[in-house]
Amino acid sequence: MEDFKKSKDTLTKESISLNLINANETFNERSDYGATYNQYGNVLKALFPKGLPLWPETSAEEMNRFGNLTMIVHKLMRYCNQWDDKHKDSIHDLGVYAFIQEGIDDSTKD
Repeated sequence: MEDFKKSKDTLTKESISLNLINANETFNERSDYGATYNQYGNVLKALFPKGLPLWPETSAEEMNRFGNLTMIVHKLMRYCNQWDDKHKDSIHDLGVYAFIQEGIDDSTKD
């Protein structure tokens, strides 16, 4: 209960404003990632030329599988957008998500 009261007391217009400033700084620092948000649709269309095989009836497990795959695609796009920098963080994340994908696939096999 004390933690709730403490967090409630620190929630002010100034603290929210500081969060916005920090978010803007993060956005500007990470702008080197490239405009993946403008490229993502075309990449998914190339990967799924017949459309996404998910909707309208999809299990939570299939949504997890697809959601993780989108993380793999996103990390790969970030890596490619920073090709000259050889961005290790994105390639490490890509590896982690690939093994998560394997685990999801293994757990949902019939």
